[in-house]
Amino acid sequence: MLDHTADIGIEARAASLEALFVQAARGLRAVLFGDCVIQSRREKTIEVYGVDREELLVSWLNEILYLFEIKHLAPAAFSIDEVTETSVRGTVYGETFDRRCHLLLREVKAVTHHQLAIVAHNGVWQTRIYLDL
Repeated sequence: MLDHTADIGIEARAASLEALFVQAARGLRAVLFGDCVIQSRREKTIEVYGVDREELLVSWLNEILYLFEIKHLAPAAFSIDEVTETSVRGTVYGETFDRRCHLLLREVKAVTHHQLAIVAHNGVWQTRIYLDL
């Protein structure tokens, strides 16, 4: 994790763009819950759209945050079915959030575009993305 004033950052690396989106989602989960055990008892397929990869990543992570905050789905795992230039379709697995069972480490307000970049170099995709706390 990357510390930054009122924000916290995630660095993710993966062998494919799809895997990078999964790694970034795992980073968001770690910021929210750390090592807290969450079971995969529910699933929600989501599809988001954007004008470029960076906007897609922000939309993907913000949708996961929405599922947690509004639908009370504590995320356990993630899969990506498809990433195109303008859309991402994937699934979030988890269970209903329960304060008695799930320790929430931090409240995240939003995923930001601050200093966001997705790059591929020598077959490795990487990104750095900041979350507004």
